[in-house]
Amino acid sequence: MAAEEVSQTVEHYKTEIERLTKELTETTHEKIQAAEYGLVVLEEKLTLKQQYDELEAEYDSLRQELEQLKEAVSTDMIHLKVIGPVYGNVNRKILC
Repeated sequence: MAAEEVSQTVEHYKTEIERLTKELTETTHEKIQAAEYGLVVLEEKLTLKQQYDELEAEYDSLRQELEQLKEAVSTDMIHLKVIGPVYGNVNRKILC
């Protein structure tokens, strides 16, 4: 009976080792997949950050351009108010 018990114990340990090895392999595979997914997420975050920075720079550039255009239009409006009536009188005289 002692030999049979030893045989069962050895068999039990072999089964347990196989189970633990399989579980370790699965866990390792899951961790590798999680790490790969994490890298994909980080790469996507970096890409989005770069796109955001580019869009923000473009926005700032367009905002500055808009301000310059507003100033130019404002200046033109002032000139039209000051000089416009003079040219308007000249144009009316030419047409008459």
